[in-house]
Amino acid sequence: MQVEFTRAYKSSAKKLKKNRDLINKIEESEKVLRANHLDNRLHFKPMNCKKSETMHSVRVINTQYRILFTLHEDISELRCVCDHDEYDRRNKNC
Repeated sequence: MQVEFTRAYKSSAKKLKKNRDLINKIEESEKVLRANHLDNRLHFKPMNCKKSETMHSVRVINTQYRILFTLHEDISELRCVCDHDEYDRRNKNC
């Protein structure tokens, strides 16, 4: 699967750069997402979004963080990396 990074995604990941271990896990999750978005380690979920039926999320492996993305055929457009509380807020307001 092809993965594209939005400016918002890069910005949200950049805010976490002080935590090198987390950045490594995010990069590992991105690689697994490219290989197979349905991999059990990612806990793939469609979001309950009224605005967009293509919004999904995956877990950053072994963390409380999630990667939010839109899925268009074989392209994943990464939108945000956020903690679980932010994920809940975004999912509720979607």
